[in-house]
Amino acid sequence: MKIVFDTYAWIEYFNGTKKGHIVEKYLNENNVLTPSMVLLELSYKADKEKWDFKKFFSFIKGHSQITGLNENFILSFGGIYNKIKKQIKDIGMADVVVLQTAIINEAKILTGDKHFNKIDSAIML
Repeated sequence: MKIVFDTYAWIEYFNGTKKGHIVEKYLNENNVLTPSMVLLELSYKADKEKWDFKKFFSFIKGHSQITGLNENFILSFGGIYNKIKKQIKDIGMADVVVLQTAIINEAKILTGDKHFNKIDSAIML
């Protein structure tokens, strides 16, 4: 199964929490995708928390496929973002990038972010 790891999932994994152990099972048993937007959020968090982001980034690159933006993604993003904003008022752009990555790749989303509670493709930690 293809599964998109949200920032939340990676943070739980790297912090070694109970939820992180659940994330590890998904990491070992699935085709994992990590949107580049998630890497930007992790970079910010790592700098703020004084983590060794190079180490985490190297691990993510070795254990998941990094996905980016292409023309199709960009052209369809506005429609998806506006549609989901009607359902989840306070969802942010980064979350919608994760959602669209899952839609395009016919994947599930692994997260604990409350914004995904109403998303059918979300696996909530």
